Amino acid sequence: MIKIGEFASSAAALSLADYCKNQQLDVSVVVHSAAQAELWCAPEHAEQVMAELERFLMDPYAARYQAAAWDRAQVVASGAGSAGLSGYWQQLWAQGGWFTHLIWLSALLVYGWQQLDPWSALAALQLQPQLGLSLEQGWRWFTPGWLHFSASHLVFNLIWVWYLLGPLELKLGRITAISLTLIVLLASNLLQFVVVDANFGGMSGLVYGLFGFYWICGLVRPNWGLHISHALVGFMLIWLLIGFFDLLWISMANWAHLAGLLSGMLCAVVLVTASKVLTVQR
Repeated sequence: MIKIGEFASSAAALSLADYCKNQQLDVSVVVHSAAQAELWCAPEHAEQVMAELERFLMDPYAARYQAAAWDRAQVVASGAGSAGLSGYWQQLWAQGGWFTHLIWLSALLVYGWQQLDPWSALAALQLQPQLGLSLEQGWRWFTPGWLHFSASHLVFNLIWVWYLLGPLELKLGRITAISLTLIVLLASNLLQFVVVDANFGGMSGLVYGLFGFYWICGLVRPNWGLHISHALVGFMLIWLLIGFFDLLWISMANWAHLAGLLSGMLCAVVLVTASKVLTVQR
């Protein structure tokens, strides 16, 4: 994808994109705020989209753009009404690849296991202090991510994993998604264990790692389509600081969050750098 232009109105960018899509042109809009948006398109359609952009700038309120927006709204409404709940779940399922599905289903199964026999689940998946930093039973450096100690904790993490990991897997590939997940889980669990102890669990470290990855990629490689708003980044950073100042009524694995964020950002820097090297070599 290549960037065609920037708009001072996200509504205008979306209006033009609706028309282009009706013309079978491969375009997408990156919305930063109501007053800032970018229009991207496939390289093979760049000339046609540029021509449409010139026409749009001359008369942005032309009937053809309003009609395109109305047509797309009708298509969405019709699809939602006819498919019902089944169509909704199919659309939700399509938001990620099989690795994201596996993370979700396995986390739900482990939570069910914890409700039936919590002590055996902890014995099998939690880090063991007596092992220290040895490589014995190495899976334990990853499995604490699957331990959740309340339904709200589980739901919060899985929503963000689905929202962030699913699109990442589809856009950058399964190998990238798996590698990033393993690296972030290892880094977050390791730092929490070394600084505090083994009494922790949850995928919050992975969630922060995904946020860090999106943050860097959105700034440096916007054409990859991985974007989060500045407001959301600010919220997550404030939440991280609140945890360290112990201002909440719940216990948080703050060092896992920090390690997840930093390792996710580092992975993004490495991937971006590698992509630049490969582009130069070509």
